[in-house]
Amino acid sequence: MQIALANPTHISEVVSFFNENLERNNSAVYSEEFLCPLGVKAAIRRKQMIVATVEGQVVGAFRFYRKKTQNKISLYQFAISKIYRGQGLLKKMLKTINDLPIISLCPTYSYLNDYYYKSGWYLQEQNEEFNVWIFND
Repeated sequence: MQIALANPTHISEVVSFFNENLERNNSAVYSEEFLCPLGVKAAIRRKQMIVATVEGQVVGAFRFYRKKTQNKISLYQFAISKIYRGQGLLKKMLKTINDLPIISLCPTYSYLNDYYYKSGWYLQEQNEEFNVWIFND
């Protein structure tokens, strides 16, 4: 398995990967931007997408951006292939950029909050709309 910054040759494969692994009705998908191929393309061009590949196939991907004013990295969107879920792949991928704390928003009503809790993220703050989870490994 290889984990690396996505490059422009990955664009169509990453777009397809997210289309296959992110469902519109998923309670964690709180923005239409998560489903927009142009956002994926722009993130790859800005060097803000990490991919995990096995034999050239994308099995995990996430989009992130560094918050210059807050000294944090925001995890914006991620997906892991069904066969690689439950194996700690996202954590392995996050460690490649974890020079600052990584934060992620999750709607308060989403089942994905259980994932954050069980996989060792810390609940930093909560409001009516979102839980703010932090990863600092």
